[in-house]
Amino acid sequence: MKKYLAIAIAALFILPGCENHKAELESSNHQNDSLVRVLTERDSTINDFLASYTEIQVNLDSVARRGSSINQNLDNAGVELKTTTKQRINDNIIAINQMMNDNRQKVAELTRKLRNSNSKNNKLQKMIESLNSQMAQKDMELVALNDKLAALNANVAQLQISVDTLTTQTTAQSQTIADQTASLHTAYYTIGKSKELQEMKVLDKTGGLLGVGKTSKLHADYDNSKFTKIDYTQVTVIDINSEAKIITTHPSDSYTLNRDGMNKDKITTLEITNPEKFWSASKYLVIVKD
Repeated sequence: MKKYLAIAIAALFILPGCENHKAELESSNHQNDSLVRVLTERDSTINDFLASYTEIQVNLDSVARRGSSINQNLDNAGVELKTTTKQRINDNIIAINQMMNDNRQKVAELTRKLRNSNSKNNKLQKMIESLNSQMAQKDMELVALNDKLAALNANVAQLQISVDTLTTQTTAQSQTIADQTASLHTAYYTIGKSKELQEMKVLDKTGGLLGVGKTSKLHADYDNSKFTKIDYTQVTVIDINSEAKIITTHPSDSYTLNRDGMNKDKITTLEITNPEKFWSASKYLVIVKD
């Protein structure tokens, strides 16, 4: 009887231990399954990426061969293209346009997938950048080829699809460059009496003792709408017509204060002689009228 009782008591201690071990084992298996799933998905994504990358490279090689074939046909055609030659050129151009369009879609899809992926892969990003560079170079070659066709009056218009795409891209890039340049050359100025500029939170007076000896400076929370926005490469003379002083910091050898012939204290204009240097310290100019 004592023997059976001892076995029963031992089981009470062993069974919970078994249950805990079983739970730990199931948790470990679940974590392993999750890890395997993540690795499998990552490998699948990379494999898909490499497959698309290879397809794009194959297309680009084919585009190069077909472009070379068109050039040879044009060089051998003389002044006028024969019907059969023109047909071969048309067939090649149609194929080129299709492959280039496929490539653009694939690159866009690869870019989207990489952007949406949880991990950042610099090598894959550089591969996409390389593809974009190769595509841009190929488009430039197609532009030259299209010009060659146009010079022969070959009546082959299919290539214009690729050229239109390039033109759109070039226009967008030019606009971006223009916007960036305009932003670099943007500056702001305002002129007014001290009290007015303080009320507009353009000017901030600090320091001094009992209201004496305070210095004026640009307010930390200034509002651009209170300033006049300019392209400083175009605006180099600012009318003042008052006794005034410049509050913001600008190199003294980059501008000239032109004064009234009858009243030397009156400043007629601020003439900026070196715009790049003048606006290098601050893109904001604050002038206080007395």
